[in-house]
Amino acid sequence: MPPSDLAARIEACLARQPAARRICVGFSGGLDSMVLLHLLAGLTPRLGLALSALHVHHGLSPRADAWADFAASFTASLGVPCRIARVQVDRAGGGVEAGARTARYAEFAHCDADALLLAHHRDDQAETVLFNAARGAGLAGLAAMPESRLLRPGLTLLRPLLDTSRAELAAYAADHQLSWVEDESNTDPVYDRNYLRLAGMPALRARFPALDAGLARVARHAAEAEALLAELGRVDVATCLNRLGGFELATAATLGELRARHALRSWLRQLGAQPDERAFDALLHQAKADTLSWSWRDLTLRGYRRALYVVPPHGVSGGTVVLGFEQAQAHWVPEWGGTLTWRRGAGVREEVLAGATLELRPRRGGERMRVVAGGPSRALKQLCQEAGVPPWQRIATPLLYLEGVLVAWLGIAMNADLAGDDGWWPHWQIGSPPLDAAGPLARQSG
Repeated sequence: MPPSDLAARIEACLARQPAARRICVGFSGGLDSMVLLHLLAGLTPRLGLALSALHVHHGLSPRADAWADFAASFTASLGVPCRIARVQVDRAGGGVEAGARTARYAEFAHCDADALLLAHHRDDQAETVLFNAARGAGLAGLAAMPESRLLRPGLTLLRPLLDTSRAELAAYAADHQLSWVEDESNTDPVYDRNYLRLAGMPALRARFPALDAGLARVARHAAEAEALLAELGRVDVATCLNRLGGFELATAATLGELRARHALRSWLRQLGAQPDERAFDALLHQAKADTLSWSWRDLTLRGYRRALYVVPPHGVSGGTVVLGFEQAQAHWVPEWGGTLTWRRGAGVREEVLAGATLELRPRRGGERMRVVAGGPSRALKQLCQEAGVPPWQRIATPLLYLEGVLVAWLGIAMNADLAGDDGWWPHWQIGSPPLDAAGPLARQSG
């Protein structure tokens, strides 16, 4: 393959991310990342990009220090700044491979760049599809590795070589007389991935010469199907959520059994939870009981009046938080353990919100608010009972104030004196922050 073809693939991938101007390569020093970094070093001057590298030192091999030295030396020869990140690998639970990956990706997420590029190629993709299939994975597992995904707000992970074979990378390295490091653990068949790579894939390729291309095609088809299901899930979750953020089981039942299950899974995924089959089936079995109490890692759900609600982790309210209004933007508020999103529709008038200083405050008792234009003010306690707010959610839902005036009890009631048909409704969701949420809204007052 002409070198320009490889460079063109990388340039095309970057063109799909026009906001990514600061590029970092996850650089192990192996063949794949060596080629990727070398290609990018040639591209970035013309494209006007700022290029850097990140080498993760796992400390698992006696040669780890030598690999770090090699990474520093090679990147310096290209004039590319390189950060060596030493990590501690937790061997408990999923084992060394899983622990190393967790430590590596945690370091990737702290990368100071707009995009982090990894050198996974088509052979890796095929291997991943087969490995996941052997473990009984669903569509998401068969979709394997996406070309791009969000690591955190402001940082996108890119894999520009997914349509490139390892043989093509090796040919490029030979043409440019590149040397690289070899991780001796990659030849140890005790690890499942290595066994598949060393024994399974060669045997299958001998029988099916187009194996890698075929499995890569499976990944693309699965990714398309998964994307369609994800879109359906977002629509169905929006249908099933009540204004308190609870998942209405009766509404879900009208979708039919399969869509109801998928909607519930999609909601859990939005909350940052992907329970295994046994835990999910346990939730389904208990779901209709108002006595339900179900937990998965850091997430706890409880049933109340035929709906499922997230239980705040500490069961206490946060303090006063000062914030600004940013329309249609999800904002994670760590002091309260929830996310605030403004949705267009009947809500606070935009001219009231523009440039205003807002505060989230805990209930103190005795608060009142007019919720019907021209009507009397009413006690929040009474409004809470009428709205069917679960007891544990009452102390975990903040009050929203504007210049000292009570605007809304988030998701429960709104001040009619400040409301309009074409305004902004503040939606509050307890639980983990979504990936696209902005970071802490503001400072905590007092």
